Amino acid sequence: MILLAIHAGAPKYDIIASNFGRIGKLGDEDDLRVIMKGTKNLEMNKAGTHFEDELPLIARSGKRIGAIGVVFNYKPGDDKVALDKIAVEIQKEMQAQITSSKTLFGPAI
Repeated sequence: MILLAIHAGAPKYDIIASNFGRIGKLGDEDDLRVIMKGTKNLEMNKAGTHFEDELPLIARSGKRIGAIGVVFNYKPGDDKVALDKIAVEIQKEMQAQITSSKTLFGPAI
């Protein structure tokens, strides 16, 4: 994984955390579709060097509260299914730790 971003905070679902900046960038059409429908968005960048897996951000209660964008370096022949499994594990780890959307915006523990 090279990039990770969290979109949360209804109704605009901007980036609230990332390892590449752009905090406050509003969610685009892909981000909102993942959040509203609960579906994944899998795509390659135009150069074919990055594989992005965007998944719903889910609280421990099972409620969708945002989206997680996970980006991997990619070269021809890399296993996209294996990369997706890594992203799903990240999603599960986050879900286990997030009690509610308020947790994301509350004071650090």
